[in-house]
Amino acid sequence: MFKTLISTLLDGPVVKTKYIQYPYRYLPRLFDSNIVFLYLLFPMSCVIYNQLTYKMKPLKTIVCVFLFTIPMTLYEHWLEKNTNLVRFGKGWNSFYTFSVLSFTFWIVRIFIGCIRLLDKNRASKIFEPQINKGYC
Repeated sequence: MFKTLISTLLDGPVVKTKYIQYPYRYLPRLFDSNIVFLYLLFPMSCVIYNQLTYKMKPLKTIVCVFLFTIPMTLYEHWLEKNTNLVRFGKGWNSFYTFSVLSFTFWIVRIFIGCIRLLDKNRASKIFEPQINKGYC
């Protein structure tokens, strides 16, 4: 859900200012974006990334994100060059796509890491033995 929120906040202005356009999309009267990618494929890939990197050290998680963003960027580049599903405008290019994808994966990974840390701290306090001081 957090991934979808971040994606919507970043994608909305980019699409509204016509840096990226999606000429063919589902529900065009309601959405300017590609809702299949934005609300289904992108969040699912983020879940897979977070599960894959759950026990990894931070440096490995930073490098591992490229296993997801490079293929996605190359595919979008191919779609832009060979189909009419994606259209870049106003100087937008694949490097910007790569940067935004990587950034959102890392932001969500940090957020999930914080949630896990808070949950771990909360769980340790619940099961911590209570010592009654001064009462016998």
